[in-house]
Amino acid sequence: MSKHSYSVDGVFDALALQPGRGEGRAVMFVSGRRAAGVTTFAQAVAQAATARAVYAIDLDLKRNALSRALAGDTRLGPKQDGRIAGHAFYSLRDAQGQVIHEQPPAFSFHRVGASRIHAGVFDVRAVPQGARVVISSAPDYWDAVRVNAALVVVDAPSLDRSQIGLRVARHMDGVVLLVGGEPGDAPAAAAAKEALVGAGANLIGLVYAGASAPVIAIDRLLRQAG
Repeated sequence: MSKHSYSVDGVFDALALQPGRGEGRAVMFVSGRRAAGVTTFAQAVAQAATARAVYAIDLDLKRNALSRALAGDTRLGPKQDGRIAGHAFYSLRDAQGQVIHEQPPAFSFHRVGASRIHAGVFDVRAVPQGARVVISSAPDYWDAVRVNAALVVVDAPSLDRSQIGLRVARHMDGVVLLVGGEPGDAPAAAAAKEALVGAGANLIGLVYAGASAPVIAIDRLLRQAG
């Protein structure tokens, strides 16, 4: 998916129509199958959101693909605490399932150049041996974002790779589903839509790879898949 093959304006228009739960907003981008261009699209949305502070989070924590895309050739700024109002969107658990208290947190934000974008970076070296990362299903972190009047852009791994996105979907102000142009992508997206709705997601639209209009009525997806 080329950066210049689509517009992101429709995403902001769709978000603006959602009932507010605070001044801030949280939007998640996800696909049914990998290679649908989710990270590229999330990057474009973060870079276009110039009216407020933006926090960019890649839920595929060990890859940090979104932060690398946003940084490009720009040097990331100093480490900032990845918690918002003391809340985190994940926890570390030991072999017995007990929470490991991080000091300092493995996740941090770094300002991208002189922009208002703060890219999230997860340092796997800070995770104790044998510990696992658990994405929280609680709303606290996302509610704190809304109090701070920021925009959080969430890049979720495709649902054929991980179900992580389903854990936070219901706490987003909007979820946008990306559909690739390869054979099988439309049925996979239809299955992803069903899973997201079942998880309580507020689906505000979908993006077809290469399309010029990014947010299209969800029933278009069902017609294509059927």
